[in-house]
Amino acid sequence: CWVLHRNGRARGVRARRPDGTALDILADTVVVAAGATETPGLLRRSGFGTHPRLGRNLALHPATVLAGRFDDDVVAWHGVLQSAAVHEFHESDGVLIEATSTPPGMGSMVLPGYGAELLGWLDRAPQVATFGAMVADRGVGSVSSARGETLVRYAIDRADVAKLRVAIEAMGRLLFAAGAVEVLTGLPAAMTVTSLPALQEALRRSDPRSLHLAAFHPTGTAAAGADARFCPVDETGRLRGVDGVWVADASILPSCPEVNPQLSIMALALGVADEVLAAR
Repeated sequence: CWVLHRNGRARGVRARRPDGTALDILADTVVVAAGATETPGLLRRSGFGTHPRLGRNLALHPATVLAGRFDDDVVAWHGVLQSAAVHEFHESDGVLIEATSTPPGMGSMVLPGYGAELLGWLDRAPQVATFGAMVADRGVGSVSSARGETLVRYAIDRADVAKLRVAIEAMGRLLFAAGAVEVLTGLPAAMTVTSLPALQEALRRSDPRSLHLAAFHPTGTAAAGADARFCPVDETGRLRGVDGVWVADASILPSCPEVNPQLSIMALALGVADEVLAAR
């Protein structure tokens, strides 16, 4: 879909149906909320891609996971997700650790092997518990389009890699202290270890590029702010260069908070909604 506009003013939205026909929804106010990875592409398709910072300034939370196998069933996916967090390293190292309590379909990213070996670990999923850690990033990325697909580029900062190594060791320490008999590291140097010293040695021997990483909470690709040189969106949420188009999603955050940004995004969306109403 894309935003319809004429003479510098929003006119509505056009959506393409699966059969190829188009559906036009006419409106003089359009709120874009496709997320930090999709909003830049939608705005470009609509003819709003002239701002040099649109799609740039991508910030996120680099993350990693560690799992522990226990002798008894723990069935980690029962109960509330992320029901425990460790803040000890939050201030000192910018690392937030959470007991993620993921079901096997999500937690399987840390399980070693393929085929029969992987199936064997899935059979033992009730005895496996996972920790996840994310770090406040210093890296920067971008979102662009290639052949109709969204392309995300992100260069992780070396300091963030160092934080993730701190997180891996801390999560291993927690799992062994909780009674884990084996820790699944995701490290090629030692996919599983049975002691903290073995984990520390595997980390020492591992190339930083081999760390098993993920990324969450993308933000910043249509940053809002008063400086028109750096912010495609103004401080009220209005897209610069056109009347009647507003952005109300994670893309308008100028950077990624050090914690899950859900509440920040919700608060900003409410603020943008107030500005939309005030402008009508």
